[in-house]
Amino acid sequence: MAGGMLTLGRPELARLLRAILREEDPWQAAGTAGLPFPRVVEGIRQLLAAGALAFDGKRLQLTESGHALARDLGVTVAPDPRCRSCQGTGVDLGFLREVAQRYEALVQGRPEPLAAYDQGYQTTDSVLRRVALMVAQGDVEDKEILVLGDDDLASLALALTGLPRSVVVIEIDQRLCAFIEQAARRAGLNITVYCRSLTERLPPELLGRFDAFLTDPTETEHGLLLFLDKGFMGLKRGEGHAGYFGITRIESNIAKWHVWQRELLTRHAIAFTHILPDFSLYANWEEPDEQPIPGLPPFARPSPTPWYRSTFFRVETLPEFQPPEDYVIEGGRELYEDEDAIDKVWRSPDVDQALTASVMTPAPTPFPTSLTLGRHIIAEFWKCQNREPLRRLKQVLEHATRKAGATLLNMKIHRFVPDGFSALVLLAESHISLHAWPEYAYVAVDVFTCGEADPEVIIEELKAYLQPAESAQITLERGLGPLMVLPAPPPEAEASSLRTPSLPLSV
Repeated sequence: MAGGMLTLGRPELARLLRAILREEDPWQAAGTAGLPFPRVVEGIRQLLAAGALAFDGKRLQLTESGHALARDLGVTVAPDPRCRSCQGTGVDLGFLREVAQRYEALVQGRPEPLAAYDQGYQTTDSVLRRVALMVAQGDVEDKEILVLGDDDLASLALALTGLPRSVVVIEIDQRLCAFIEQAARRAGLNITVYCRSLTERLPPELLGRFDAFLTDPTETEHGLLLFLDKGFMGLKRGEGHAGYFGITRIESNIAKWHVWQRELLTRHAIAFTHILPDFSLYANWEEPDEQPIPGLPPFARPSPTPWYRSTFFRVETLPEFQPPEDYVIEGGRELYEDEDAIDKVWRSPDVDQALTASVMTPAPTPFPTSLTLGRHIIAEFWKCQNREPLRRLKQVLEHATRKAGATLLNMKIHRFVPDGFSALVLLAESHISLHAWPEYAYVAVDVFTCGEADPEVIIEELKAYLQPAESAQITLERGLGPLMVLPAPPPEAEASSLRTPSLPLSV
């Protein structure tokens, strides 16, 4: 029927229809559909236009054609097994009742959330459920805890239990920093606040110090990995240390979940121990007279009850865990907003103001008309003598990137069967690539950097690691003018044919 008019894929459409059948309230359906909010809005808009969905001012209901579509997709209404008293989390807050009362009194007058910093605080019950889970897992009593971004004021709840040895907060918002410090002084809590951005290096005294960290990262791919990398930098080396964080499906699609889970497991010696869906519920942050999406009736008025929820994760370090080395990245809206962001279909006034006034968003830079934009080195390594190049390649690439003054954004290393590998490193300043032919003990290397990063440093680090008996390279000036080849350093030995007998490069 109307299926040809819909742009959502069948799995997405099935999730949305299932949520509508279960919840009927458009906001609650959006919170439980497991889809990014822009996709929910797109789907509901198209279902209404196609006559598959009706809205009576309060509830969404499938029409006859909508029910036919649901049957075609195999969507039925399943019983709701969630426990009402614990909101489906399985956590009883009875033993934290006194802490909850003190917490609610202490957070009175808290600063209003700013969408410019992707803020939105949880309900008191949700904050306390997180604390309860951390206590039950042995990650609070006599522990040092790092909280990265604290618009939820979870640091106060943790400290109010009287269990942690210390709580340290890193927060970018000066209003929140001042509020947490003042509240901690009033209540006599051991909380230290660092008012700074996570795009900067962490204070040295925080590296490798903590037993656990807690964060609600921004949900862009780069923002999420930045927050979690910084959390891992704060953990002690070795096994048994924990990281806790919340991620939604409301602003993250499932493909993005796959990317960051893969990256975390590849980059850090950790295991996922808990994945708890709909564990955290967020207080409504809209003004009463605001119209989130005026042109779409189901979302023309704010929800009367909280609807925005997230999944809570716990990871634990393994014996071989080492805190990663710290780094600096350039902050901007790309850390806070991508195609899944709620702001794509609903933008608050403070976001518009932040986009023009925030220090996180640098002023546009005129594009150069005569300067070169970067240096590009193409290198040939022959007769490589490192017989196990994949053993430490990741660490060598990370070290070379830092030493060159570049910023690592992502890395992918692929091993070919039976031999060979390719490695691609995405830098803020451009890229590094390696392609190996073990049968010839040969590696092709490509390094392109802009700004102050030095590609020659990366070449030298790779040369020291792969140990080629012979090498050659050319350097290109990249920019708007004619392609310029710079004089290359003299080769270490005269280049030979790839088929010259050589030492094996085993992977």
